[in-house]
Amino acid sequence: MIRDDPSLATVTALDLARLRRGFPFWLSLVLPFALVLPLGVVAALSPEGLAGDVWGVWSGVTLMFWGLFLPMGAALYAGLSVRTDRDARRAMYAYAFPRRRLFLGRYLALLVHGLGSALLLTALLGAAGLVLAGPREAALVPAGVLLPWVGAAATLALCLAAAERWGTGAAVGIGVLGTLLGGTVADTAAWWFLPVVWPMRAVVPLAGVEASGVPLEPGDPLLSLAPLPLVAALSAGLAAVLLAAGAHHVDRKEL
Repeated sequence: MIRDDPSLATVTALDLARLRRGFPFWLSLVLPFALVLPLGVVAALSPEGLAGDVWGVWSGVTLMFWGLFLPMGAALYAGLSVRTDRDARRAMYAYAFPRRRLFLGRYLALLVHGLGSALLLTALLGAAGLVLAGPREAALVPAGVLLPWVGAAATLALCLAAAERWGTGAAVGIGVLGTLLGGTVADTAAWWFLPVVWPMRAVVPLAGVEASGVPLEPGDPLLSLAPLPLVAALSAGLAAVLLAAGAHHVDRKEL
């Protein structure tokens, strides 16, 4: 039963329960396997893999595609969850508590789904690293997967606010733009001003690749880890601002 004034934790738990039967759950479950397994075959058959560096290619390419897909994943999470749950959302708006709680609960539920996908990818890729390259290399996988997920928190907030305001198409447009820009400008000075490329900016030094996927040479300035705390802080800060704006809109919009 839903109380007349459910807490944010209760709202989030209800959203998680509903999302388990929808697209976000299946995307979270399938994506890690869709990245790790085919790219493992590609890595093994690549010239570098045939020369003995299967793990170097496998990890770098997997993290690159993870960073590129995160904006699109955020768009699909947000856009489709808003679209498919619109009727239930209108019914819940009839309860005498702030609507913003529903908006924030939806965001947290989607964020948890993304975290679940990130942890599954960490486990799969980490197991491959442990077998192919040993525990030292496998220990680097969690940062390579989880820091881009943190970098995508702002994009998820942006997509959810856009989906609530303008519909699914707006969120998908943001996701497409993020994926395209992530492969072109994430390793340039422009990354500061483009939240949708922050996940890929985190990938660049951790995977040792340019945004385009070209391996970085030893000593390249892009291998510096200095931007990573900035990516995390910027993403968290902008997510908070966007959630406040989205919550304000949801409180005021007509049913």
